[in-house]
Amino acid sequence: MRFRKMSDRPAVGMEAQRGARRMIHRTSAREAAVLTVLAVGVGLASGVSAVVLESAVHQVMQVMVAFQDRLWIVAVPAAGAALSSLFLHRLLKDTAGHGVPELIRSSTFGGGALRPDLIYSRLLSSFLTVGSGGSAGLEGPIATSGGAIGSTIARLFRLNERRRSLLLGYGVAGAVAAIFNAPLTGTVFALEVILGEWSALSILPTIIAAVSATQFSRLVMGNKIAFLHHVFSFSTLDLFACIVLGVAAGILSVLFQRGLRFTERSFATLPVPVWLRAGAGGLLVGMLGFQMPSVLHDGYLAIQQFLGGFSQFTLLGVGLFVLLKFAASLLTLGSGGSGGVFAPCLVLGSGLGYGFGQLMRAVFSTASLATPSAYALVGMAGLVAGVMHAPLTGMFLVLEVTDGYDLILPLMIVAVMAMLTSYFFEEGSVYTRELIDRGELARRGSDQHLLQTMDSRELVDKEDIVLHESMLLGEFVEIFKKAKRNVFPVVDSQTRRWEGVVYLDDIRPYLFDATLYSIMTIGSVLHTDLPTIDAGESALSAIQKFESSRAWSLPVIEDGKFLGMMSKSTLFDRYRRELIVHTPE
Repeated sequence: MRFRKMSDRPAVGMEAQRGARRMIHRTSAREAAVLTVLAVGVGLASGVSAVVLESAVHQVMQVMVAFQDRLWIVAVPAAGAALSSLFLHRLLKDTAGHGVPELIRSSTFGGGALRPDLIYSRLLSSFLTVGSGGSAGLEGPIATSGGAIGSTIARLFRLNERRRSLLLGYGVAGAVAAIFNAPLTGTVFALEVILGEWSALSILPTIIAAVSATQFSRLVMGNKIAFLHHVFSFSTLDLFACIVLGVAAGILSVLFQRGLRFTERSFATLPVPVWLRAGAGGLLVGMLGFQMPSVLHDGYLAIQQFLGGFSQFTLLGVGLFVLLKFAASLLTLGSGGSGGVFAPCLVLGSGLGYGFGQLMRAVFSTASLATPSAYALVGMAGLVAGVMHAPLTGMFLVLEVTDGYDLILPLMIVAVMAMLTSYFFEEGSVYTRELIDRGELARRGSDQHLLQTMDSRELVDKEDIVLHESMLLGEFVEIFKKAKRNVFPVVDSQTRRWEGVVYLDDIRPYLFDATLYSIMTIGSVLHTDLPTIDAGESALSAIQKFESSRAWSLPVIEDGKFLGMMSKSTLFDRYRRELIVHTPE
């Protein structure tokens, strides 16, 4: 007789596993190739959108420069903001706020679904707001437009939710890369802020989308560096000073976030239409701009003055500029104007850094320190990192828009310190705090994300047996003969409204007493203190109710009517299957 070696059978199993891995790898590779091809189209379309918006706004800004010393300039931001709000809220019924939080929410829970009209609506509304003098940036609206482009293309090709969310991220990467001429920044922003995912299907096509959009932008508008500056050098003492600057940037970031929330709440309480609120905010911005025109629009001219070393601001003047720009940005965004926070962060960061550099030279007059312009450059990264809770985005953005690769060390220090300081005081960023308050923030692939995306309606056990409060014990005995559970829901016989639950352990002592069959009713052992799960609740909320009640099964209710029972076993079995599906390749 020939005996098989003990090692033969495991070898077959290992070969099967290798074959399965190769098949999964080929499938993932094909999917990555398809998504990369689509990313080229998404990137090019996003690049077109960015170029159109930037060109249009800059043309209007050139016209407005000639009239900044006239009183009517006060009314222009008010008119632009009011028209922008009318267009969004009255014509399009768009209430998505600044746009980026909606991108994050849609990517996380909405399956990447965005309205197609967001492709053009945010372009026009931000053109009216920022072009008329609103103190905001174009990056948030253009990111929304790019995300909507990706979502729309995914819908045209009938892609599933997972891929639609990815294409949304590709569109954001392309839009941000094109508007800044910064492909690394677009890639990192989409991955760090929007998708929150670092896998092959997210990284590789995102890079392609950012490169495609950037190249289109360079062909049309030239390969330009946004902010030119002299060669800077930082000593060891400057690096220690950057720690202090980073903390200061973090504190200013916290003030910006809290100030924006306060301004939004204040304008929301005004008993007037939303377009009048936006107009009122624009009027106040115009009044600030009449006193200091440099606080209007995106403020990039002030950044160039700070970095170029030919700023005429004294230390007191820089402080006044930062204060007025801070107020103008909050009024523009908080009153309902359409714009982004990238530009205010860069401008405020450069002003803070420049003032800090002046202060350092005044205090340490005999020390060999970097110029105020050098501190202005690294301060930009600090505000972006602190306000957005995105240190990588802050570092790469400043590196690319200033060609400041020789300042990588101070940039890293300031960005990290600003992020840590801001994170100590603020749970979320300017983009995510609202989502956190609504319980709508969870990164893809996390336990929280999986549980929040599971619909309670899909977790209801098929329920063929329901009891009624007036049912006699004898009737229950006949039903019990066919039952396979020990928890029985009790509903109203007419309306199917939930009334409670009966446990087998409570009724078991009476099952063998036939004298009670025609006397005892189910209502005598009814439990009404069991928490219920609303049909619209997430599985995460259901788990919390399971834990608090220590129950194994809970009723699912919709509009007061009983749908069925949800058990822990069903919930966790579905969670296990979802975990397998969402596991990165």
